[in-house]
Amino acid sequence: MHKEIKRPWRLLAIVTLIGLFLDLWTKQLAAHALADGRTVRCIGDVLQLVLTYNRAAVFGIDPGHLIPGFSVGKVFPFFNLIAAVLLIVYYRFLRPTDRFLHWALAFILPGALGNMFDRLFHHGRGVVDFIKVDLGFPPFNPWPIFNVADSWVTIGIVLMIASFLFEGERRKHAQPNTPAPTETH
Repeated sequence: MHKEIKRPWRLLAIVTLIGLFLDLWTKQLAAHALADGRTVRCIGDVLQLVLTYNRAAVFGIDPGHLIPGFSVGKVFPFFNLIAAVLLIVYYRFLRPTDRFLHWALAFILPGALGNMFDRLFHHGRGVVDFIKVDLGFPPFNPWPIFNVADSWVTIGIVLMIASFLFEGERRKHAQPNTPAPTETH
């Protein structure tokens, strides 16, 4: 039993450290290699590398336009920190059998921490984004430019949704077959 509890924590630590390292490393590479404003085409117009700095929120949405005085750069690092703490607390209460959720949270955490790092230590610049995807049809023409941290969060959310769907199916099939009530006279 002790090994079952210990192993998921190791998963969270390893995936978080590797994910955070890859996010920060790729952002640094992009900031240096693409600083001259050029675009690198990896797969034609479908996948490109182009450097942008996002001082706003998700998809470049700036709540400051709706809420006067709202500063994404000052508020979002605390939001990311609170989200990271809540993820760890939620992770603590997962059952060892909740493998999809273990993996989901292990992917979301480095994403939250990576973007928090940018907002804290590069406040004036914003979050480094550099991956541009354009599949040629809505909503992917082009998709907002993103980074590795955003990818981790997306993968984690997809795994979380899959977990909830599978859990619902598992519970439905785990219900004992109970006979329908019969009338007695």
